[in-house]
Amino acid sequence: MNLPFLPKERGGRRLRFPAAMAGLIGSLVLMAGCRSETEQKWLNLFFDGVPQPGATNVVSRTSATVVVKPTILTNAATITVKLFSHPPYTQRNCSACHESQFSNAMRGKPGEVCFGCHKELHASFTAGKVKHQPVAEGDCTSCHNPHQSANKKLLLQTIPALCLTCHDDPLAAGKVQHQPVQDGECLDCHAPHATNFKGLLKKPVKETCLDCHDDFTANKKIVHDPVADGACLDCHTPHAGKIKGLLKKPVKDTCLNCHDDPTANKKFIHQPVGDGECLDCHDPHASKTKGLLKLPVKATCAECHDDIPAKKAKDVHQPVADGDCLACHDPHASNKKNLLKKSAPALCWDCHDNFLEKAKFTHDVVEDCTGCHKPHSSTEDTLLAKNILKLCGDCHDDKDLQAVKGHAGAAGKSCVVCHDPHVGRDKFLLKAGASAAAAGKEAPAVK
Repeated sequence: MNLPFLPKERGGRRLRFPAAMAGLIGSLVLMAGCRSETEQKWLNLFFDGVPQPGATNVVSRTSATVVVKPTILTNAATITVKLFSHPPYTQRNCSACHESQFSNAMRGKPGEVCFGCHKELHASFTAGKVKHQPVAEGDCTSCHNPHQSANKKLLLQTIPALCLTCHDDPLAAGKVQHQPVQDGECLDCHAPHATNFKGLLKKPVKETCLDCHDDFTANKKIVHDPVADGACLDCHTPHAGKIKGLLKKPVKDTCLNCHDDPTANKKFIHQPVGDGECLDCHDPHASKTKGLLKLPVKATCAECHDDIPAKKAKDVHQPVADGDCLACHDPHASNKKNLLKKSAPALCWDCHDNFLEKAKFTHDVVEDCTGCHKPHSSTEDTLLAKNILKLCGDCHDDKDLQAVKGHAGAAGKSCVVCHDPHVGRDKFLLKAGASAAAAGKEAPAVK
């Protein structure tokens, strides 16, 4: 038989043997029938990836069920595995993707073949500014099986195992783990193909967080700037960390990323501030109270300082009664003892008239207001530290007072009947009308 399409060997002899073999194989295949096991064996001898005959011929377009009977454990029950199939594969339409029924070569470049059918996906992928690297490279099969899979969407593995074939395990970052990450729900937040948001997020950061978390700014007047800006990731790590609340850094360090250190160059530091316990007083997200305080100032301070004002106080300093602790104290740190904003009496002059400016004579202790007065509350009038006779007696000896003629008959009476406790026109700080009594004349009535 002449085979004119075959090249000639040297010496004019034709290559008849290979052609004869090909003819023989073709005849055997035809004799064996289109769907026989013999056809399967012969095709497997020359081609890779030939489908198994029989069961897969009648599966649905979207899924198939394969019954696997274990051979090792003879007592085991039948295991049913549901397989999801690519429609062209189910229909044995190999040429929809491949160059021919018997070729592994694709009809186009990676990705192009897939987008020939998946046009809507292609439109969404190209519209997104941020693309997943395999998508950008058209490497669909790095995540999807083109024929069959036990996983939805023909994924090679379940989520998150599939993600971790490229990405480092985010849970390794720490014991404090975000619930969706712990549950392997990567796609709750991330788009697997393309998006307009950094990090392949489906939505902006704030909206992504609010899908699960309550809006803690609701009905709050004061909102922390990063929260208002939706910059949750300025403070929090989205996957896992070592710090409570998924903070990137300890509380104090987190706050100091934006806020100046209030303790810098200060001698006296409020204990919660020194301990980095900013959240003892402040809400990190939003509040109804100025300064992002969790409670009004008075209630905030009373969380620790529950003895101010004293329970049996007769007289309470006006700022204390008003809960205006910050009128006198710095809440974080100060160079003044007791966290005062200023030293006395300058601090007192912020509210009280400065009677020293025009005074001719002053009481020796007048510069130390708290030497005689309690700053918060007292059981005595005018916030005195103790009964006035005892208070004056701390400095003035009783025998010296008795030697003064003007004190005759004044035993047990209040000193301030005759004397101004702060300033006066003479060195004895006598009030108007008290000079005559001091000279032995009629003394003013003692209340």
